[in-house]
Amino acid sequence: AAPAPAAADLLRAEAPGAAAELSAVEYASMALITLAYRRDEAHLPEGSGFLVPPVEGRSIKASTFASRKWGWIAEENPDLAVVRTSVGRHGETELLHRDDDELVELSRHDLKAATGLDASPVAARVTRWDDGLPQYPVGHHARVARVRAHLAGLSGLAVCGAAYDGVGVPACIASAYAAADQIQGDLRAVQQLTAHPVQSLHGGAGE
Repeated sequence: AAPAPAAADLLRAEAPGAAAELSAVEYASMALITLAYRRDEAHLPEGSGFLVPPVEGRSIKASTFASRKWGWIAEENPDLAVVRTSVGRHGETELLHRDDDELVELSRHDLKAATGLDASPVAARVTRWDDGLPQYPVGHHARVARVRAHLAGLSGLAVCGAAYDGVGVPACIASAYAAADQIQGDLRAVQQLTAHPVQSLHGGAGE
């Protein structure tokens, strides 16, 4: 349950074929900007957030209206509206070199353009995830199948995590359960994941 580069290092001696495949998995870095607003000042559109395609030319790639999406946030902070944005796409590194204050201002600018939100946040936090998002190019599922095939002969060993079956929390949990079943000799869950990958419920917003 390690990121692909670390897993490749661990497997290089015992499973060089799997290690070679895992070494080729690319990652993207990102930053998550969390903004807290006074609820009566945070006028947001309906829904729980939005995605921003690269063609829009914006700094943020997604926003989540966290207080609306996650009930526990609203319950713990009834006077606040918590909004999150994410920045950083594959191959996009210059933006992530900017300091936290600048990322906050870029997020506020793009939020205003998308939603009209012009209030000043009462608090802000930037959380950076270096190489946090494995990339799934065309052929990724075939690569994962080859990794598992290389490891099939190693008793008591299975792989799981975001590098294989999906980056969302539900996908990572499903991957872990499948690996535990595989170690006990039950391959049905791994086969099911291969045929039907778990869909992320947050739309790839990187949260």
